[in-house]
Amino acid sequence: MIGVDEQREAELREAADAVLGTLLHTEAKDLAPDLISALTPEQFPEPRQGELWDLLSSMWAAARPCDPITVTRELRERGDLERLAGPAGAAWLHQLHDAVPTVAHSLAYAEVLREEAQWKALALAGARTMTAVQRREGSALAAAEASVEAFRSVRDQQHVRQDDLPVDLVDFLEEADDEPDWVIPGVLARWDRLMITAGEGGGKSLMLRQILMRAAAGLHPWKKARIAPVRVLHIDAENAADQARPWLRRMAKAAADEGAPIDRDRFMLRMIPEGLDVTQASDRAWLARMVEHARPDLISIGSLYKLTTNGESDEKAARPIMAALEMMRTVSGGAAMLLEAHAPHATMGKRDLRPIGSSLWLRWPEYGFGLAPAKGEGAEELRLMDWVPWRGPRSERVWPEQFCQGATWPWQAIQYRGNAPIPGPTLTVEEAEAAGLIPDQSFWDDQQIGT
Repeated sequence: MIGVDEQREAELREAADAVLGTLLHTEAKDLAPDLISALTPEQFPEPRQGELWDLLSSMWAAARPCDPITVTRELRERGDLERLAGPAGAAWLHQLHDAVPTVAHSLAYAEVLREEAQWKALALAGARTMTAVQRREGSALAAAEASVEAFRSVRDQQHVRQDDLPVDLVDFLEEADDEPDWVIPGVLARWDRLMITAGEGGGKSLMLRQILMRAAAGLHPWKKARIAPVRVLHIDAENAADQARPWLRRMAKAAADEGAPIDRDRFMLRMIPEGLDVTQASDRAWLARMVEHARPDLISIGSLYKLTTNGESDEKAARPIMAALEMMRTVSGGAAMLLEAHAPHATMGKRDLRPIGSSLWLRWPEYGFGLAPAKGEGAEELRLMDWVPWRGPRSERVWPEQFCQGATWPWQAIQYRGNAPIPGPTLTVEEAEAAGLIPDQSFWDDQQIGT
């Protein structure tokens, strides 16, 4: 009786022969691109089969004839005929060709090989974990993190795809643009990163919480519009619970008053005022658990300087923080991310709104804005703030020009400078309020975004 292992090996050999034989058929031209994209050389049971697969794939990609005769000639010229085709040489290639009853089933055979390769990768990841356990190398948490990453890489394994030929510009421009996978329509799509900076007490924490709370409630951050509610995870590594709770309670009530109460399991948060050290395996593992539990569409974390305890802010210190943040996005499956960072102190009366630390932060997020006090008579009474971009946007989004202090929510957006005139010699604050020129509780209502 044939054992289970022997039967599996026989099935794998048949599947490998079938996909190799398929590429030796000229009628496989319609299937070849998908078949080549489905497998890598490493996923074959034997190295020689993987090498032959690489050759056949290259010949198809180069639009060269690929049949037993042309492949035999190519292998003979390379001096690899017997090494890859075995003692039978050309005869074996003809056998592969003739043993394929129909090329239509080739993708199913490829799936057999791919599935087995993933099982082997899973077994290897488990074996490495057990080796680390037995040898007690490093810390247990570091070994656990490495194990989780190894298993995750098996789960998310990407397959090599055949390079496409260049596309003509005329055809390219005729293609419709893909609609972003919105988290907040017009503002943030999945995988987007927005970093908000300001000086100490500049209101960035309140801005960040307002975006989170309104998104979780199904409200646009600064428009009088409904959106589909999103799941939110808020990691506050700077403020204590007693500092944040009054504002969060006030915002939750404001959302409920607008007919959009925040449902349970919609907004998850942890306050860690002592900060984190994401250069350590234990804190990275903790973050991964938080993300896996919350399953968020939108993540906020910060401030940046509280994500490590070494006190350094150079490029060497920035890279492990970026790696930890990327890990969070990957574990979440592409949640949009809000980041909070401090801006340097003003020099010569002017404040640089770029984030403190490595210049890498200037390029890392897709969108970077700072809150800066606006100039002009009456600006202080309104707490008027300019919304200043310090990083060129990668895609078009709809942002306000200014914010001022709101009555119900912390910040009221102003669509463009001059939308709410600053009181001056010809217009007092009282006159502006009476004329309805100073925004209070209202939000933009120029666009209604449906759920």
